[in-house]
Amino acid sequence: MFNIRNFLFGLCLLGPVISCSVFAVTFEQAMTYYVNKQYEQAYGAFEELAALGNERAQLNLGVMYARGEFFERDFIESAAWLKLSNATLRNDSATKILKIISAKLSEEDQSTANARYKELSVKYGREAVNQRLFPESAIDEVSEFAEAVPLKKRRPKFPRMELYVPGIVDIQYSIATDGTVRNITVLNATENVFARSSIEAIRHNLFKPATINGKPVPESGRRARFNYTLSGDKLNAKGLRTVVDPLREKAEQGGGLDKYLYAYTLSILKSAVGVLDDSEGASLDPSADWFKKAAQDGNRLAKFELGLDLSYGKQCRADSKKSYFWLEQAADEGVMDAQVFLGSELLHGGRFEKDVDKGLEMLTRAADDGYDDAILKLAWIMATHPDANIRDPQKALAYLNSFNNDDYIDELTVFETQAVVYALTGKNAEAKKALKKAMKYRKKYELPDGITGDIAKAFDAGKPYLQDIL
Repeated sequence: MFNIRNFLFGLCLLGPVISCSVFAVTFEQAMTYYVNKQYEQAYGAFEELAALGNERAQLNLGVMYARGEFFERDFIESAAWLKLSNATLRNDSATKILKIISAKLSEEDQSTANARYKELSVKYGREAVNQRLFPESAIDEVSEFAEAVPLKKRRPKFPRMELYVPGIVDIQYSIATDGTVRNITVLNATENVFARSSIEAIRHNLFKPATINGKPVPESGRRARFNYTLSGDKLNAKGLRTVVDPLREKAEQGGGLDKYLYAYTLSILKSAVGVLDDSEGASLDPSADWFKKAAQDGNRLAKFELGLDLSYGKQCRADSKKSYFWLEQAADEGVMDAQVFLGSELLHGGRFEKDVDKGLEMLTRAADDGYDDAILKLAWIMATHPDANIRDPQKALAYLNSFNNDDYIDELTVFETQAVVYALTGKNAEAKKALKKAMKYRKKYELPDGITGDIAKAFDAGKPYLQDIL
């Protein structure tokens, strides 16, 4: 399986680390099929990408029809696809080939090709694709979703080292309904010593939780960048361009991965409080534009980003239908973070129509591939879900026993999950011990009792602790 946390360490720490497994159709893979004369596979891949508004895939479909690759040669269909590609994003290649093809068509054939172009535009055209799949602006619009707001933040300490070298750490995390930081993942760290310092700092952070229509909900996919420099945190304009310009050039010339890494860098720079002046931040490209382009090139991580943003309504109008499309695509292509997020949402029906069976199937898929977040989530759900038909003490214990990661950063979730699972299965001594560890963690990081306190109250009352989702 593929996950954000393992991904970027394998790419020389260039970007985020999500979790993934199975094959995903990308423009690069489609071109590999084509170059290897696997025309049936190439056609299917290009058509799938064309439906996402990928103008290069639309162009290649036009070329395949012109050459008679996979289908019989069809200049009318070719001209329609080439015109569509040019309308999606004007490019010299499509213009040149379209001119050659059009010269081969009679006036009647050109009229037929134009009618076919209009048909294709209804499904594959830029306006249609944007309306069907991509975020819309929500300026001055009141959203049902309100993101979490910081109440307490801790700056990391510069680690004691013989040589004071600069360092960068990128962290992804979620925020629980009690405002505590969970699912902490180090995406990128120049040195382990900086990562440890950043983890200690972010564990102290506390938020007013996110809400939907005023009801507290978990918030996933948050990111923070920690900069360790002796000359101050600020990036000057020259330093900023040194960081982003080479990545932008690669994104413009490269495929979905290059576009994704550029979008990720833009998003993480803007999340690094104090690093950019307002004017410098405003000079950066919108990260959403490049996540969109990466998704159109088939990048599965970008699809997950779009799904999250559309789910929460972050800098766009929230749209559950569009969000579901992108999250399901990412989940089906093996992004385990998408499987966990979508599975959890389907279980309680907050953003999407409730579907318990599919929600559990999504989570189980990630857990079966060894994804720790999913294993703990299922253990928690099986122990705390208010529906007795879903609760299953033995499954909860089996999932907890399968969790075997001493380096897992989110210790608080581990302790709380152990407490509720052990209590439900009659292991009272182990439950009290785990609860004590959770309380000790909260005291160490100066956090309120929160969910741990609620679990303790349930124990004192001799009742199981029940909660829809963590």
